[in-house]
Amino acid sequence: MNYRSIFLSHRREDVQRRQATENLKVCPLCGAVNARLNGECFVCRWHGGFSEDPNEIEEGVIEILSRCPELVDSFIELPEPKRSWFERVKTFMTGRRVERHLDMWA
Repeated sequence: MNYRSIFLSHRREDVQRRQATENLKVCPLCGAVNARLNGECFVCRWHGGFSEDPNEIEEGVIEILSRCPELVDSFIELPEPKRSWFERVKTFMTGRRVERHLDMWA
C-alpha cells in the first residue's frame, strides 16, 4: 500500500464521516441515531432538539454496527472499477451512456 492509496482511503473515510454527520442526528432522550430529516425520534417519538455533535453521531453509528454487523456492507461504498480510455470510447460510441444513440452508418 503506497502513500497515495493511504491518502485516498483517509480522504474517502473523511467524506463518508462528513456525509454521516450531515445526514444524521442523535436523540437526547433515548440516544438513538435518526435521520436529520425526521421531525421526531423513530424510537421514542421525541420531537424536541436533537444532538448534532459529530462525535456522538459517530459513537451511535459504531454502536449500531456492533449490534448489527450485517449493516457494515451498506456503509461501505465500493469504488467504481477504472475503465481504460478505449473502453470509455467504446461505451460512448455504442450509446450505452448517452440518451441518443449515435448513428454509426451515417
